[in-house]
Amino acid sequence: MYVVTNRIDVPAERAAAFEERFIGNMRSNLPRVQGLARATLDRPVDPAAQYKVTMEFDSESDFETWRDSEAFRSSHARPAAAAPGNDGSGADAPKTDASKTEAPKAGAPRAATGPEHHIRIETYEGGKA
Repeated sequence: MYVVTNRIDVPAERAAAFEERFIGNMRSNLPRVQGLARATLDRPVDPAAQYKVTMEFDSESDFETWRDSEAFRSSHARPAAAAPGNDGSGADAPKTDASKTEAPKAGAPRAATGPEHHIRIETYEGGKA
């Protein structure tokens, strides 16, 4: 099992639009992802905290295939409405890019961040639409 976790900054005033778009992308794109066992979207309890997305792949190569796929690019593309000065519906795109994220070195110390509190709002189970 290869697990990828991302944190996404979303301004509170754009949370509803972000959730709708993200869940729509999960439902339309994830069924095409080979080796994806499960994906979750968790809403932070504190609106100033980050959303958390976790994806569980059968292997690291399955993740790499997803990261390099058209489905990945489609899921992470900003909508046309994302242009500055529009209603902001596109500002919900992740500020992180899983394709550029490096895993910490084994045994490297990690700063303690304290507990995180989230509410699970969507789950995709591989093989189930």
